[in-house]
Amino acid sequence: MTIWNKIKPNSNTPMFLFLIILIGFNVRLFTLSQVFEQGRIVFLEADPYYHMWRVFSYIDTFPRTFLFEPFINYPYGAVVGWPPLSDQIIALISIIAGFGNPGTYLIETTGAFMPVILGIFSIISVYYIAREIFNERVGLYSALLLSVMPAHAQISFVGFVDHHIAEVLISVLGYLFFIKSLKSDPYKFSILSGIMIGLSFLTWIGAPIFIGILLSYIVIQFILDRKSNVESNYLLKSGTLSFSSAFFTIILFYLWTPWQNVLQSGTLSYFQPLFVIICALIVLFLGITSRIMKEHTWFLYPLIIVLSFAALFLILIFRFPSFYDGLISGIGYLLRDAPTLKQIIEAQPLFYTFDGIFLGWRFFSNPVWYQFALSFYCAIIGFFLLLYYNRKGIDKGTLFLLIWTLIVLALALFQRRFTYTLAVNVAILSGFFVDKIAFHISNINNSSYKFKAYGLKSGHIALIILAVLVIPNSIHAYNMAQSPPKPSGDWYDSLVWLGENTPDPGKPPQYGIMTWWDYGNWILYISKRPVVANNFQIGGDEAARFFIEENETLANKIMDTRNARYIIMDMRMGLNKFQNGNQITIQGTFFGIADFAGKDISMYFDKNGFPNNNYFQTMYSKMHVFDGAGLKNYRMIYESKEMHYDILGNVSRNIKIFEYVKGAKIAGNVTPNEIVMLSGKIITNQKRIFGYTQKTIADEKGYFEFVVPYSKGSPYKTRVFEDLMFTYGNETRSINVSENDILNGNTLLVN
Repeated sequence: MTIWNKIKPNSNTPMFLFLIILIGFNVRLFTLSQVFEQGRIVFLEADPYYHMWRVFSYIDTFPRTFLFEPFINYPYGAVVGWPPLSDQIIALISIIAGFGNPGTYLIETTGAFMPVILGIFSIISVYYIAREIFNERVGLYSALLLSVMPAHAQISFVGFVDHHIAEVLISVLGYLFFIKSLKSDPYKFSILSGIMIGLSFLTWIGAPIFIGILLSYIVIQFILDRKSNVESNYLLKSGTLSFSSAFFTIILFYLWTPWQNVLQSGTLSYFQPLFVIICALIVLFLGITSRIMKEHTWFLYPLIIVLSFAALFLILIFRFPSFYDGLISGIGYLLRDAPTLKQIIEAQPLFYTFDGIFLGWRFFSNPVWYQFALSFYCAIIGFFLLLYYNRKGIDKGTLFLLIWTLIVLALALFQRRFTYTLAVNVAILSGFFVDKIAFHISNINNSSYKFKAYGLKSGHIALIILAVLVIPNSIHAYNMAQSPPKPSGDWYDSLVWLGENTPDPGKPPQYGIMTWWDYGNWILYISKRPVVANNFQIGGDEAARFFIEENETLANKIMDTRNARYIIMDMRMGLNKFQNGNQITIQGTFFGIADFAGKDISMYFDKNGFPNNNYFQTMYSKMHVFDGAGLKNYRMIYESKEMHYDILGNVSRNIKIFEYVKGAKIAGNVTPNEIVMLSGKIITNQKRIFGYTQKTIADEKGYFEFVVPYSKGSPYKTRVFEDLMFTYGNETRSINVSENDILNGNTLLVN
């Protein structure tokens, strides 16, 4: 072991660690003003809104949780695969802080600060694991780099109520205890590691990847021990105890929370406990086989392992297909082998765009730069330095770090969302890089140069390198916090209005909201209304078909099937013009909506690349671009304050809400084959007035009919401004349509 790995703990370490914690805490408060707005707490992104929805639900039923959620994929509902532990912790702390009866503000404040607290603990845990693998200095460097790293800060910003930071903390603690079990007390630390592994399954449905990292290390370590003719009893004890403890942790949790009696990896089920038991049996098999093969040539041992794993997979395929399918689907999801992931920005490959454009050469504009800055590249160098320094032999902690890094790097390469799991490894390896480079520069004494680093000591050089790494990361973290994804004020006000001006849906809910899935979780939490589609993308196919449908009658069938009563949409869902220098580009979520509905997006553009009539005939355009003018069963009931120019260059509002109604039938007789017009002026809640018209031709007997959705007596501020008028020949008559007529589909006769 080299001299720099023998450094004893410094008495100043607690002070340095405390300063690092303060830095990390302040970085995670960068979003404070974005979250704590005047009179309300606005959480970041979309998933935190479903987490907080569950927190409030869990408080009412604590400690019981639920799997089935009736307020999403309305009216069918859906089983939610997210394990409940992180939300239960917020609920429990809120209950304790509120003496059994917490208020809304207390619960939301607790939820908002929970990621900050978990983020600080994960920084501390990284210090300890880096110290365990390397030394005190690397532990401090790693903790400092992680404290400002955007990839880690973004999942632990105040207001980002998600389970991701809990995943990081629990997995790092599990790895820390496992590494310590290999070096010292195999019983205590193995059990602690197993408990963390079990808790990871109760926090994130993708936790089997954490087990995969441990199992990969155990297999490789067994092979290396066999090659070196070293006893592997320590590995056998640690592995079996860890996985067994994980099994009992999961089973204990299953005693008081719902789980499905199926073999399914996408939700809590038989899969999780069975998976860890199989891992424990694999470790037991590896240990027994290692002992049996003690007197044989070492390379026969890995050969037997390969054949045994092949046999295991064949057994799973033919004898336990449900377990095999669950395992493969879980791996496929992690490796982006799921159609729904194609629509999610964070699920795109690390160095590629939606269109497959390689971003690796764009050094200052690719995701790696914004998530890690220079630390990523230093970590890559640190990885190869680590391989070089351990080329003649590698200790257990170092080997574990290398395997762990390769696996999480692969995950991040397939889906950029996993940069938050890679952040820990980048911090540790770049911390190692700083330590090594600082040590060598401070000891340069090459006879060719007669140079001694200008008298700088390794600590001074380390500070310089750290500054180079910390400053750009801090700037990126700050910039990231200034405009985080969240409901705009316009969206928030609109959803508050929706919740206050529509009927209570009841429990079970009696109607749903049609919207694009991007906004489902916001509606669920802020408006307290069930949604057809939410950010899980369940129901997204029918939502897409509704918005691209050209025929109102067919759109009505979708609404009826989904028992949806209101529709909410915004400008971003459509096609919009953007000026890019001298070039005009067309952008918008409509590209994804069309793709979701199985439509070729080119059918909505003319030869010049601008939207054609197919686009303007969709339900989205009829409602958002043309205000629903001419629609029979949809009336605008609200539009937001924010204004913009639509695709036609007209001033419009960002968010519009429509109500789906039966509509009043206006029927009568005029001269056969005569053109009959129905028209009126609609005034919105923003005092904007637009025209509403319908036109029909009477049949050969002179009969005509209209179905209209507007009344003068509407309970909404958006209503008929003047009486509806119908015109035939040279005559114009007014007609008074009541709200009762609209809601009940009454027929009004006009002759």
